[in-house]
Amino acid sequence: MKKIDLLKKIEEAKIKQKAGNSLEANQIFQVLLKSNNDSYDLLYAYGLFCRELKNFNLAKRVFLNLINKFPSSIKPYILLAEILKIENKFNDAERVLLKAIKIDPNHGDLLYNCSLLYIALRNLDKALVYIDKAIKLSINNDIYKLLKSEIYINKFNIDQALYILEDLNKNKRIKKDKNKEIRINILLSNANIKKREFEEAENILLNLIKKFKGLELAYLNLSILYKEKNQLSKSIQILKKGINLSPNYMPFYTNLASFYRNSGQIELAIETNLFIISKNKFDFNSFYELSGIYDFKNHVNELNFLLNTKLENLNPNSKIYAAFAISNLLHKKGNFKESAKFLKIGNDESMKYKKSDANLKIKHTEFFRSLKIKNSKNKSSEDSFNYVFIIGMPRSGSTLLENILSLNSKVNDMGEVNFLEESIKESKDFEDVYDLYKKKVISQFKSSLIYTDKNLFNYMYCPIISNFFPNAKIINCIRNPLDNILSIYRANFLNQTFSFSLNDISNLYIHYFETMEEYKIKYDENIYDYYYEDLIENPNVVISGIINWLDWDWDEKYLSPHQNKRNVYTASSAQIRKKFYYSSIGIWKEYKELLKPAIEIIKTNKILGEKISQ
Repeated sequence: MKKIDLLKKIEEAKIKQKAGNSLEANQIFQVLLKSNNDSYDLLYAYGLFCRELKNFNLAKRVFLNLINKFPSSIKPYILLAEILKIENKFNDAERVLLKAIKIDPNHGDLLYNCSLLYIALRNLDKALVYIDKAIKLSINNDIYKLLKSEIYINKFNIDQALYILEDLNKNKRIKKDKNKEIRINILLSNANIKKREFEEAENILLNLIKKFKGLELAYLNLSILYKEKNQLSKSIQILKKGINLSPNYMPFYTNLASFYRNSGQIELAIETNLFIISKNKFDFNSFYELSGIYDFKNHVNELNFLLNTKLENLNPNSKIYAAFAISNLLHKKGNFKESAKFLKIGNDESMKYKKSDANLKIKHTEFFRSLKIKNSKNKSSEDSFNYVFIIGMPRSGSTLLENILSLNSKVNDMGEVNFLEESIKESKDFEDVYDLYKKKVISQFKSSLIYTDKNLFNYMYCPIISNFFPNAKIINCIRNPLDNILSIYRANFLNQTFSFSLNDISNLYIHYFETMEEYKIKYDENIYDYYYEDLIENPNVVISGIINWLDWDWDEKYLSPHQNKRNVYTASSAQIRKKFYYSSIGIWKEYKELLKPAIEIIKTNKILGEKISQ
């Protein structure tokens, strides 16, 4: 058959497919394939046809056939890799794309698809390398630039992302492309939310909702914005509006379940996560969320499905969430040996795609530890008694402490804000760091007599706090080192990449501890040690001691933090709704075999070694 006639028949099949006549389209393809099975155009069109029908096995065979017959053509590699990604076969997809790159290292769309793959694998550094290469080859490609801005946002390089997006937004051709306009504005809202420029982000999203009716992403991002503003009731309202418009858009339900948990509506969180699983039994994020708040006693089928899932068949993200979920449930049952096994699987998988930040944290701490700082001459900093800094390692009882302190009606609990680090970066000589910090607090929180800042890694900046916030209070949260290390290892902290390695957690713990031992000598008047175990064992004495040190009036309500109705966004959001409980004290002994590397590291510090031998 002549090529022109073949192309006409292929086009006829495409028209049939678009009209919904897939059977007739397939008949045309089958006739053509009998006498034209060496035609690139025919095989390519047939492969796309099979993919559209979700006949992925046949589509893969067609694209593999194309690769064998036309090894220098790149499109079949890209399409084959896309299907492998859909099937969660990320390693196979990577092999296909890297093989194609050897053939044509200067193919923009191929590099773009490599970048997409590494985003899915949560390897943002590699994703950035490949999209940069693609942009160098095609500097005017808007799609490539949009992906680069998205990577920057995910890496918290917000200013770089905004520079790209604002430059694109000036371009007249963007206004003619609805999809690009939407994507730019969605990314702009994401960047502004991360930068805590909430008013700007809200205006962008409200304009999108007004211009493009029923735009799911706009409603979703708006719910996230209100969550960041600690307005969970508004977040939930926005999500319900979105669900009314698009009841099958599942990300609405994922956020809704999370916000219910944050606001203490645990039963609704359970109900919503179970609904998500009923729609998609492979949603392991919901299984993970449930594993912390539900025992599946009334959903045995779902529990058995999770426990019998073959983790090796899952994509990395699903494997991580499934492993942590199974570990949590086995932990609750007291099957600690099996729990440890799955805990290690989840963390080891995370380590493949996340580079530990432990050394960076240590270097950063050492920089401030070695600084010779003079006392502030800024008179305005004398009112710094307004601020209470809660510091320490994650999972050290800090959320419980903040819950207790926030029962004071004069307290505005800011949570884990990054104001101090941002102010230090913006400051020229530290002399204006207090004013910069205060400005951020006033601009983003309601006026209050006292503010609590629970960014735990502010322990790095104790010299700055003590010298430039002279009347501020610092409460250092301390927990048994091995209980603390285990709890961090069990937490699946996506944004604390040291948390996937027992060695890194342990080394960072020792460095934190030794740093604070030094700071307690230098800044004794500013720092108070709060021991989690002591509070659990004797809450009346410990809590009254903290309140007395803060020079606050005593109130019996401080002894009932579980009755606090505030929103909580940390890993402890469900646990703090309960009364003081002892089950986590000394739990490390049940994981002694797993914790052997941590035990050996902790023993290198004499004081800590004595604590774990008691």
